[in-house]
Amino acid sequence: MTRRLILTVSLIGLIAGLAPSAGAVELEKIAGRTIEIKERDFEKVLTVDGRELHTNALIFLDDVYAFGGTVVVVGTSSVGGNACEGSPFVLSFPEKGAPRIDGPLDSCTPVSHSVDGPALLFSTASVPGRDTERWQWTADRGMTPLAPVAFQPDETRGWGNLRERTFAHPSDAFANAEIAASLKMVLGSDFSQFQQLMSGVGSGEFKGDDFVGTACRPHACLDEAGLVFLSSSDRRAYVAWKPDGEKIAVFPAPVTGWPEKARAELKEWAKQWP
Repeated sequence: MTRRLILTVSLIGLIAGLAPSAGAVELEKIAGRTIEIKERDFEKVLTVDGRELHTNALIFLDDVYAFGGTVVVVGTSSVGGNACEGSPFVLSFPEKGAPRIDGPLDSCTPVSHSVDGPALLFSTASVPGRDTERWQWTADRGMTPLAPVAFQPDETRGWGNLRERTFAHPSDAFANAEIAASLKMVLGSDFSQFQQLMSGVGSGEFKGDDFVGTACRPHACLDEAGLVFLSSSDRRAYVAWKPDGEKIAVFPAPVTGWPEKARAELKEWAKQWP
């Protein structure tokens, strides 16, 4: 067997700097090596046997694996704040030679990982309007980018699934193939750009049988935002979009053709721009 999860450890409580007196934390030896996360000038420093390998505002160590004779530690590195998610890195200990580090990955979005045969597969979430980024790590080649995978809505989902009331974010509408087709029909050439916007910061809720979702551009909600109203009774989508520097546009137009409930939601949402 070439790979095995040999240890999964929760190290959140062991990260240097959480305790006021913690200047360095010595972890259990892995592959005969001593891993430390030290604090220096408000940064964390990752060292192996005293050799500095990586620095950042935050460093976490997550999982330990074995691929043949190579022991591997997957960790997360972050600059702190909420602008970007932490990025994974791989610390490996070959049977011969010095420890190696690959990464952190250059990605601002959350990245998950899984074991894929003799390799680790890293990927971003499958989100409407964005390609799934992927990377493969192997002991001999390190981290290698793979071709991105375009998002595809679930062809088994349709308007009937709206009754399950599982939507919690407007992006959920674009993951439903039949509803996404309705949105594309009313948005036309603006569909791709609007879909990407509605996969950002947002929320949604059911008002009776209908779903109302809103989203906006991160850190600029008053500059660009959107609204989606999904009418369960007539199985139609109604959209409002406030592009940057422009007035609110509605799809389909005119708004007088919208159901009363949809017009009421639009009126309340539009109060942000008096």
